[in-house]
Formats: sequence, structure tokens, C-alpha cells
Amino acid sequence: MAWGSIHHASYAGHEKEFDRTRNVIDRLVELFDTYGIRGTWAVVGHLFIGSCTEVSGVKHPEITRPRYDWFPDDWFHRDPCGSVVTDPWWYGPDIVEKIRACRTPQEIGCHNFSHMIVGDPGCSREAFSSELRASIGAAGAHGLKMSSFVYPRNAVGHVGALIEHGFTSYRSLGGAWFDRLPGPFARMGRLVDDFVPIGTPVSIPVYRDGIWDFKASYRYLHKNGWARYVPVQVRVRKAVASLRRAAREGAVFHMWTHPFNIASDTEGLLGGLERIFQEVRALYDSGLLASRTMTEIVESLSVSGEANAERSGAHGIPERQVAHGG
Repeated sequence: MAWGSIHHASYAGHEKEFDRTRNVIDRLVELFDTYGIRGTWAVVGHLFIGSCTEVSGVKHPEITRPRYDWFPDDWFHRDPCGSVVTDPWWYGPDIVEKIRACRTPQEIGCHNFSHMIVGDPGCSREAFSSELRASIGAAGAHGLKMSSFVYPRNAVGHVGALIEHGFTSYRSLGGAWFDRLPGPFARMGRLVDDFVPIGTPVSIPVYRDGIWDFKASYRYLHKNGWARYVPVQVRVRKAVASLRRAAREGAVFHMWTHPFNIASDTEGLLGGLERIFQEVRALYDSGLLASRTMTEIVESLSVSGEANAERSGAHGIPERQVAHGG
């Protein structure tokens, strides 16, 4: 919803996308069920709740605020989630229930409570932990226990806090060639790569210090700004090539997007996703690929690793683990 834009100075130009997002989610759930796609939905914790109130003039006083150098210290005090006009942008228990109602099992993971940027120097471990506690509590009210985490802005930090709060996996960047470049060069590399219809990297999650690290393979791009000039077919060809590579190499192709990004061209981008899902289904029917959530992949790798460890006396992962991470 709108939480991904909380740190921008204005939401101007995105209002229609926020208004369309629930419809996009409905249609995504339908597509996932039609093609047997088992996705991981990283939900902002605030979307689990239906309302919130101020305590002594402060909303969510249980949250320790970050101190971003580039943003006012009182940003959370001016949390827009109390606005009657835009309530649907900031609350989403109905969304959570739609995802849970999908006949093809879906995973609900964590995207922090208010989209706090954890990897920013101004975000302390306590600030992150306070958001994790709030998210876990909000999800728990729905009877959910989350084990997968996706960092807002892909800004990884305080991984130990995830382990402390019972998470078993998180997503990071680093899989693409341009992720290893410094800031502006990485952005330029990503721009170039988005226009080239070739496959992206696939990988096996890495187990490190008690948690699994998933490398992102491909961002399914919106149609805003310069991205409107990238044909949907380029997105499809990149994903299909990557899926086939994952099948050949016995690895994970981890594609990600945001529902509100799809709302930038609902029909075109959902049509592209359906063509990608048709390829997933064809590979699945051929016995070459499985669609799994992040936690399902972790469970599979953990069991295989334990079996290998028993045989070899060391922790390992299977030589061939074909999977598609949602």
C-alpha cells in the first residue's frame, strides 16, 4: 500500500495506484491459485491492524524512532495513518485475510511495522527490535507466526535481531552484476539491465550464523517514469530465461514486486505475470521446477542439510534443489 512511500516528501502522482492496489491483490491471489504459485507476501506490520490511536499525542509510543539524517526526527509523530480520507492506504487486515483465503497456500512474511529503513545508520538495533515486536504482535492477533523477512528498500542491517525474534530467513541483494557496483553506478547498471531481455542470476540461499540469506534474482518492474518504455515482453523474457536457468542449475529464482507497482499498468503487468506463471506451470508439470515459499525452501534445505551432515559429518545443502521462491 502507501507505506513504501512513507519517506517521500509527497504521494502526488501515486494516489490512483494506491486506490487500485486492493483490486490488484485480488487478481494476484486469483492468478497464484490458477497456476499453483506459492508466494511469500512480505506485509508491513501496520497493515495487520484496522485502526490506531494517539497516546499523549504520539502514535505507537512502543516504537523506538530512528534518527535519519535526511528526514525530520518527528516523522512517526506525524504518521498519516490516522487520516480518515486515506485510511485504506494505511490499514489492511482485509488484505491479510484475502491472502490467507487463497486455496494455493501462501506465506505471510514481515516487512517491518512502518517500513523503517533498517540499514540506515540512523536506525538502531532497538528501533528495529521495537518494530519487529510490534509486527509480531499484530500478526499474532491474526493467529500468524512469521518466519521470513524482507528489508524495506532492501537495506539489510541488524540481522542478529531477526534471529533473536525467531525469523529463519531474509532477502538481500547481491545476486545481480550491478549490485556489486557503488551507488550511482549500480543504479545505472540496473537501468541498462532492465532493458535487456536476458536471464538474471539464480542461487541457493546461504545459511549464515543461524539464518538463511536469499539473494533476490529479479524485480518485476513497474510502468512509471522511464520504466514505461520497457516493454512488458522484456520482463517476461527475462523471467522465463531465469526460470529455465533455475531448472537447469537446481537453484532458486526469486522474483519480487509490489502490488502497487503492478497498479501502474494493471492489465499489462498482470498479463505479463500470467505468461511467466504459465512457464512456471509448464516446468512444474515437466518435473523440472517447484514453486515454494521462502519458508518452504528453508525447511527443505534444512532437512537436506541435516541428512548430508549425518552422512558426511558436516553441514551441507543438496547438490540439486530446484525451487522457485515467490
